[in-house]
Amino acid sequence: MGSFKKLPKDVQSHLQSLSGISELTSSPALQDLLADSWNRKEKIFTDQVNSYGMMIEHHLPSDESRAFLVLTYSGSILGVGPAESGGARQVIYASIGIRKDVPETLKENKMKLKKAVNLDKNVEFTGGALKKSSPAYKIAVMPQEMQAFDQTRQIEKAADAITREFVTINNTMIPE
Repeated sequence: MGSFKKLPKDVQSHLQSLSGISELTSSPALQDLLADSWNRKEKIFTDQVNSYGMMIEHHLPSDESRAFLVLTYSGSILGVGPAESGGARQVIYASIGIRKDVPETLKENKMKLKKAVNLDKNVEFTGGALKKSSPAYKIAVMPQEMQAFDQTRQIEKAADAITREFVTINNTMIPE
């Protein structure tokens, strides 16, 4: 059985539905290439979460003040800074790179969570260009005892490291 068929069913379905990559999911060889890159990204995400002492969660309430990372079904990454006054946050987003309907990377300040963050649901924002992500596959939150300044610094470092590695994967995924 190919790599693509080993991905969780919800992830397979989501990847097959994405605008700009549907042509990739029609070929079993390209499906497996996409799955291999997704699996590499999941490992990178998990390694970063572990190295920063973050905790995996299934749900974050909309008033959660801590910084967090999200790995989406599509293999994109969201780095969401701690809430400032009024709930504003810095959001760092890196897409899977081959989608045509979203920016490859984005960094915005003063964005707010529109609602709670839950596994298997889109992460939604107000106040910026990014309105929603693909459904959340994994959510990792900073430790409660960490100060907001340190959370910001850590989430930026983690998101930057993950983004660099994801871009490398994206650039090598589709043969020229």
